[in-house]
Amino acid sequence: MKDYTYLALMDIYGDALTEKQRDMLADYYERDYSLSEIADNFGVSRQAVHSAVKQSEESLSEFESKFKIRFFVSEIAKRLQDIKRDCNGCADAAKKVAELEEFIRSVYGTVR
Repeated sequence: MKDYTYLALMDIYGDALTEKQRDMLADYYERDYSLSEIADNFGVSRQAVHSAVKQSEESLSEFESKFKIRFFVSEIAKRLQDIKRDCNGCADAAKKVAELEEFIRSVYGTVR
């Protein structure tokens, strides 16, 4: 079963992969090609495609483990939703924004 989390990771870290890895992952996740179809397109074995896809997924997971950009963006989105829901025009908005800024600083340093 495909883990479509890799689509988001490809958007973030895809440029760190080789062109061939990006193309294979795009065929696999975005175009929903089978491993056999990808193998035919690249002139390699199905096993080679499987290995390339798995290695690429591992690389994307390692990048996220180190840099946590997807996590960061997800947390920002959640916290902004909280502000919109909880503070529709209320004075508590400044406090929520300050908490968001503190979260950003705690993960990535000074907010620029």
